[in-house]
Amino acid sequence: MNILTTAQKSNEAIQEEAKVLASSMHMTYIKRGKLSIPALFDAHLCDYIAVFSGNGLTIYFPNNQQHSFHLSMAHLRILRLQRGEGDHLINAVQTILNANHPLGKEEFSFFDCTIGLGSDSIVVSYAFPQAKIKGLEGSLPIWLATSYGLAHYSHNVKSVTDALRRIEVSYDTFENYVPNLPDESVDIIYFDPMFEVPVEDSPQFKPLRGHTVESHIDDKIMEEAMRVASYGVIIKERPFSSVFQKYPPHKWVGGKYSRIGYGVYMKELL
Repeated sequence: MNILTTAQKSNEAIQEEAKVLASSMHMTYIKRGKLSIPALFDAHLCDYIAVFSGNGLTIYFPNNQQHSFHLSMAHLRILRLQRGEGDHLINAVQTILNANHPLGKEEFSFFDCTIGLGSDSIVVSYAFPQAKIKGLEGSLPIWLATSYGLAHYSHNVKSVTDALRRIEVSYDTFENYVPNLPDESVDIIYFDPMFEVPVEDSPQFKPLRGHTVESHIDDKIMEEAMRVASYGVIIKERPFSSVFQKYPPHKWVGGKYSRIGYGVYMKELL
């Protein structure tokens, strides 16, 4: 059972809002009362508990860890874009756009198959305000936090808040979702699966250890992605990963000594 409750000191308005939120997210609302988080876990034997308060939505786990939406690395990447320093993912997207629309058309659809905490999609949405961006997340607690944050988090810069609101997120895995999409129904498909050889743990991922979905790109998914994409596919991985050995990109976008980068696959070159 997936549980949503409120902070201990919550007024009636917050409780009513929590009930509506629980229903929209297909969760069971539990009246909090004076119960502590550990007491709630003992009482309901669940994997995680969503807690709604005036500060937003926080996901609690039994190991005393918690997670709520935040801009994470997207904040620093947007600052770099504002300073004109560029971004490797934006360069990868622009590479595909230039190949399909030399005049620089920015109205396109971008499908993030592994949205996670939302950083990549937020940066793309900020850089391309006319883009139609959708994403998938296969971990329910991560989807809860990310989808709520994209819909409700407010930044002090309106263009950043607007970038969040333009992103739609569904709860599903790309293995299940992509094969059901029509031919050439999305312009650019993006994958950022768990790295084969992990980079050292990022602080924002530590509370989520054990709650992520480890999806992998195989022949079927690569074939389906290229069928569905009308412009091309982008994969984020480490340069020496097996996915790039098996599927050599048409173009590599990343620094010469980058630990990670973006493999670009052009539909027109297949």
